[in-house]
Amino acid sequence: MRHVLAWALYDLANTFFAVAMLSFYFPLWVVETKGAKELSFSVALGVSMVCAALLMPLCGAVSDATVVRMRYLRWTTYGCAAAMLLVGLTSRLSAALLLFGFANLCYQLGTVFYDALLWRVSAPERLGETSGLGAAFGYLGSAVGLLTLSPFVRAGGYQAAFAPAALGFLLFALPSFLLIRERPAEGSVRMDWAEAVRAAMLRLAATVRSARSLSALWRFFWASFFSLNAINTVLVFMVIYMKRVAGFTQEEIIRFFVFSQLFAVAGSLVFGRMIPRWGAKRTLGWIWTGWLGALGLAAADPSGPWLWVVGPLIGFCLGSTWATSRVLLIELSAKDRLAEMFGLAGLFARASSVLGPLLWGILVWDPARYRYALFLPMSLLAIGIWLLRRVPYQKSA
Repeated sequence: MRHVLAWALYDLANTFFAVAMLSFYFPLWVVETKGAKELSFSVALGVSMVCAALLMPLCGAVSDATVVRMRYLRWTTYGCAAAMLLVGLTSRLSAALLLFGFANLCYQLGTVFYDALLWRVSAPERLGETSGLGAAFGYLGSAVGLLTLSPFVRAGGYQAAFAPAALGFLLFALPSFLLIRERPAEGSVRMDWAEAVRAAMLRLAATVRSARSLSALWRFFWASFFSLNAINTVLVFMVIYMKRVAGFTQEEIIRFFVFSQLFAVAGSLVFGRMIPRWGAKRTLGWIWTGWLGALGLAAADPSGPWLWVVGPLIGFCLGSTWATSRVLLIELSAKDRLAEMFGLAGLFARASSVLGPLLWGILVWDPARYRYALFLPMSLLAIGIWLLRRVPYQKSA
């Protein structure tokens, strides 16, 4: 059980980066403090996501070939935290965007190794509950991060949040670094780096050649690509939307996010228990449908009071999105290639983090289009739901 809790605490830890750099203070610093357009942030995010997307399959294959997860997870965590500290020290927008790109690259690559550890720390019959627990800790971490960083922001502005967020990331990651010990699988052979890269390239080539035999996985990847385009766009620009369209103050936004994160924790735990009953595919379909409904309500009435209903609904669906996706991917994958499959999933997911935010940035170049821009993520979600229905799937016993 302690390994499960240590693994889940890392989900809490890395949300300090997500809160400070992806969905809250860094976008606000770029747009409000430095006076840049949303497109500046979108480009920096997009370039780092493209790099992550290209590297994730290789990193996953190397991880499987070397039978190593934790060592690479430590490296990416240290790189992300160091870059965050430096963003807090620079006043140049260009340098900050470059450092943000590197920090985000490390953060994204780390998820490959972290997600692949789920199979190691959890019993097969408890994958849904364990994944849900990790997601619940993650969204609890969002609330903790906002409450912890808020005093620094009040005292020194948005940029004052970045260094404390880096330290929070490292602090809460320590239990996983200290308690999770990997045991090589039976018959596995450890390789040096050069051998691992060669083996990884061969594994990736074999995976691409056998794509037709992985029809369920590839259809799931494409369904995720469209749905995550919508979800990532909402997560990245929600704060700016709330300030510019709904007229929320800084303190109102913090209260709104903390309130919504409580529903994200609940959603993670509730749907984590529903996966064994409904199956991961059906559960995920309901979650994405909930997203679609929430965005439809937001588009119908973007006023402040109505968003207090939409926010918890989004939170409830958000908390369970990643937990359920992880389980479905594990159920569809060969267990000796989990990191590789998470790497391929990361390729699609990070590519989705490029297209959606870029299209949003172009759409809202004219601020009058903000409300109508919500129809972009709604359309993408509808395509993702339709594709998910076409994924061949048999509920795990």
